[in-house]
Amino acid sequence: MSYNESAGAGWKFVESSESAAALLDAALDLEPDEPVTRSELADVADVTLKQLYLDETIADLASAGVFESVEPKQDGEVTYVRNPDSEVLEAAERFDRALGERLDE
Repeated sequence: MSYNESAGAGWKFVESSESAAALLDAALDLEPDEPVTRSELADVADVTLKQLYLDETIADLASAGVFESVEPKQDGEVTYVRNPDSEVLEAAERFDRALGERLDE
């Protein structure tokens, strides 16, 4: 049996980041065209703004196609939108629904 080094990499990322799970959950609740700043995303995800500035989780999730950077709002703060075509979010939504259904049984 061959070993795939990328197997489990997504779970390891979510596990190792203090804010990844909360940001993914928040992304599922955002409208695809709803622009949010880091501070607004911190509020929605219920994580501290300091935490988002200290780690690179938003940048990593943007690289993975979860968020897309867009023109900053009036205050000039970096602004993101949820990527409506994100395979990661599609998988997260399926996982959330499947686990929720099993836990409700």
